[in-house]
Amino acid sequence: MIGSMESDRIEKLTEAQRVCLRMVLMHLSSKDIARELGISPHTVDQRLRMAIQTLGVANRFEAARILARYESPNAYQPAYQSAVYQSPHVAPPPVHATVGLSDIPGARQGDNGFHGSAVREEQIAFRTPAFVTGSSFVNLPIPTPGRERNDLNIVQRLGWIVMIAIATALAFGGLLAGLDALKRLLQA
Repeated sequence: MIGSMESDRIEKLTEAQRVCLRMVLMHLSSKDIARELGISPHTVDQRLRMAIQTLGVANRFEAARILARYESPNAYQPAYQSAVYQSPHVAPPPVHATVGLSDIPGARQGDNGFHGSAVREEQIAFRTPAFVTGSSFVNLPIPTPGRERNDLNIVQRLGWIVMIAIATALAFGGLLAGLDALKRLLQA
């Protein structure tokens, strides 16, 4: 229930501040709100700071909840549900793979059954092979299909850093040599 003092504070909010608070209630970040409204993130933060100050709360989420309770007191429900009333069926039952063992990359039959990565039939089209050169795996320092991010070890990272530094030095040396040759050509 919104008190009369809180109601007076909410009435002092501008429409722009209310729009930003409604978007905060939808769990959007300042950047996302700014993109939606066509303004800068700094402006969004400033509007939210002023709304927080006007309402006298600690953060943007509290301010957004107060505005939501004020605008629709009967429809407002918290964004979370008590664990007591949650459904026991949180996740659907697992679907067993319908793809044959030989169709799954990296799969093998062991003593105690299946080993490897199981996929459903509709997921097999999205599996991509790793980049292979001969028999060794090439770990590129950029995201590639079929790999997790940041999976290079320290030696591979240092190797890539050294190779990139050498390539940069060679490219810069080539640029300087080209400029020097161009200067000599123009002087002749």
